[in-house]
Amino acid sequence: MKRWITLYSVSVLVFSVLSGCGSHDAPAPVPPPDVTVSRPLEKEVTDNIEFTGTTSAVESVEIRARVKGFLERIAFEPGAKVKAGDLLFVIDRRPFKAQVDQAAATVASNKAQLELAEVRVTKTKNLYATASVSEIQLLEEQAKRDVEKAQLDMARAKLESAQLELDFTEVKAPIGGRAGVNLVDVGNLVGAGDNTLLTQVVKDDSIYVYFNVSERDLLKYKRKYLEIRTGEGQQKEDPKAYLALADERDYPHEGVIDYMDPKVDPSTGTVRLRAVFSNSKGLLMAGLFARIRIPVETRKAFLIPDLAVGIDQRGEYVLLVNKDNVVEYRPVEVGQLVERMRVIEKGVSTDDSIIVNGIQRARPGSKVNPLQSPPATKASAPATPQSPGK
Repeated sequence: MKRWITLYSVSVLVFSVLSGCGSHDAPAPVPPPDVTVSRPLEKEVTDNIEFTGTTSAVESVEIRARVKGFLERIAFEPGAKVKAGDLLFVIDRRPFKAQVDQAAATVASNKAQLELAEVRVTKTKNLYATASVSEIQLLEEQAKRDVEKAQLDMARAKLESAQLELDFTEVKAPIGGRAGVNLVDVGNLVGAGDNTLLTQVVKDDSIYVYFNVSERDLLKYKRKYLEIRTGEGQQKEDPKAYLALADERDYPHEGVIDYMDPKVDPSTGTVRLRAVFSNSKGLLMAGLFARIRIPVETRKAFLIPDLAVGIDQRGEYVLLVNKDNVVEYRPVEVGQLVERMRVIEKGVSTDDSIIVNGIQRARPGSKVNPLQSPPATKASAPATPQSPGK
């Protein structure tokens, strides 16, 4: 009897537990994740070709001693801007001044000798006219006069040479630019055995950039160049080029291409070009690494934020949301970067809703809740998303 009572109690307890469990509702389904979508921006973009190169001085001159002597004075500050004709160094002038004085005295002596010879020729001519002297005597006096004239010319040349050496004791800047450090100190003997290097002056108000261009890019450039040069109603001008330094994202420096080698190097398939840039602020200097961008064509293209473009083993892709709010995987062909916007050459249209935010929550084939964002003019963070019904 007790066994039946126990079994009955257990049965009632189990039934109560099962009845209590059945009274709760089933768990609610998880809502689809929110993602921000935006349609591609269609606008005009300029196709560019980009290269790397190095900067070079427009003019650079080594300043050397042209005469032998002791360095007496340094007349500039290393690294300072100098103008053409500014005094840089002074070499002891005294020995050269003495040579000038000696050469000048020789000139004066020879000039006096020539004047005396001219008097003798005149006198001999008068005597010859009266048959007082022979013709040979006249010819001798004329020859002596010609010798004195040659001696005077030689003395004058020596004076000019001595004056040049005296002038060379003042070493002046042949061009304007920035002076380097003095490589010789005051008191040292310079110009002994060779033309001692004293410093250098580099012209830096503008700068050259040399870079190599492949055959394919060369043809693009040539077509653009010919269009600029021969286009109807267009003013002839040099093609534009833009420069970016190693720490610059954009290309803030504008210049022009002013030279191209006359032939392609067959061993490399490239040709060297040169662009010139203004350097009024003094930021550019010779020997820097540089990136060059040359605009070649303007056209319409689709742009999306660069962060919306993914890459896997198959290449670049974007995730978009279809009309059923399902995520789709779309392979694309990408182009250049324009103000943080990526040009899409193939794979999207104006009707596509590209996921630009929340990509990590989206999976191809899964549903999402798209929040519409207007197309961004620059690929900064998308504008504040709004639901389609708002």
